[in-house]
Amino acid sequence: MTMTAPAAASTTSTASELGALLAQHPVGWWLAGVLALALLGAAALTGLRALRHHAGPPLNRFFPAQAPTLMLVAMAASACVLVLAGATMAELAESGRTQGPWGVLDDTIAASLRAQADTTVLQVFATLTHLGDTWVLAALALAVAAALWWHQHRLLAMGWLVAMAGNGALTKVLKNLFERVRPEHTHGIAEASGYSFPSGHSSASMVASAMLAYLATRLLPRGWHLPAAMLAGALIFTTGWSRVVLQVHYASDVLAGWLLGGTWMVCTVLIMESVSRWRSPALATAAAQRP
Repeated sequence: MTMTAPAAASTTSTASELGALLAQHPVGWWLAGVLALALLGAAALTGLRALRHHAGPPLNRFFPAQAPTLMLVAMAASACVLVLAGATMAELAESGRTQGPWGVLDDTIAASLRAQADTTVLQVFATLTHLGDTWVLAALALAVAAALWWHQHRLLAMGWLVAMAGNGALTKVLKNLFERVRPEHTHGIAEASGYSFPSGHSSASMVASAMLAYLATRLLPRGWHLPAAMLAGALIFTTGWSRVVLQVHYASDVLAGWLLGGTWMVCTVLIMESVSRWRSPALATAAAQRP
């Protein structure tokens, strides 16, 4: 539905005011965002536990653990989630191009930060932003995959690599598809090249942090699960917000990066969980038959 002129003007004004407010207190909003994403990580952990609890015997009546239908359902659900995420990202990109609410918010935040951001604050976020650097996450991906493979967690190792490599490939494809130019950043404290939408730092840190938290739920004692989930949320927000404060990405770039990374991670976990549930009864039966 197309908004009327007064409604559109009101929405634009609200976006402009919100953008100015966000730019005035970057450190305060960072702390608030870290807390919010940490709590969201705790909520996601609760959801994962509920999913595992309800994927027990009652579900077996509909999807037998060894039935290929289980994998097909997981793949179909993943495809639907990816389509919805793609449509949402397209809406964000269109709003930026046509100076819709997101475009106004993006420009206001970037312009306000460019005019008033403190050098010390920029230097702090320039350090924090390295959490999402390509070389850091590439080294992490190889180290985690090698450790998982060495300890015979082959399925988890493959899932981890698919999550990391698949997200990287999707990010590159989408950057070239949308071809959005980065905001102007003249402070000289941080530099970035290439297209802006979606944010690669944001999507990659989302996948890496969330997947590590997921691996913690599979491999570590229960007492480690909540701290891992909350730490993942804090790291995800820190990396994404640093890109906005440094003016190397628009806010909608970061949101799209989180959406892309989160969606891809959820799809990967869905399939990994279905494979684990499919294989577990067969492995248990084989173990029982051993002499």
